[in-house]
Amino acid sequence: MPVSACPPKPAPQRAQSRRTVLVIDDDATTRTIICRVADRAGLAAIGAATVEDAELLLGSHAFDLVTLDINLGPRGAHDVLDALARLGFDKPVLVVSGMDEASVRAVAETGRSRDLDLLAPLTKPIDLAALRARFEAATPQSIARSA
Repeated sequence: MPVSACPPKPAPQRAQSRRTVLVIDDDATTRTIICRVADRAGLAAIGAATVEDAELLLGSHAFDLVTLDINLGPRGAHDVLDALARLGFDKPVLVVSGMDEASVRAVAETGRSRDLDLLAPLTKPIDLAALRARFEAATPQSIARSA
């Protein structure tokens, strides 16, 4: 399963207390950048390139946050949102996309209609400081635990 574009790092002593983020993006470079920003924000990141990979990971791991690109190939963000809703996912979801505003709005409406906690989206190219701020605001305990 080609899931990880988040290179493994030596595990810190308190790795078990780190919050986790699932980074869903079909672009390996973007996935790696988001994973690195998450790591610097005190989160453990796992990357998924496809909806299928994301569904497998969501079924086998407990995540504290999900980042989600809209266009993921033949299946997309709406499929991931459906999977999150089926699983009763109650943590924040951050859409990070280069799509137009109408597409982002449609995804946000889909997520909210499924009672998901969608954060204000970020556009590509990604503002790294804004991404880190979103991570820190969405999972404040991760910062205190990793300090």
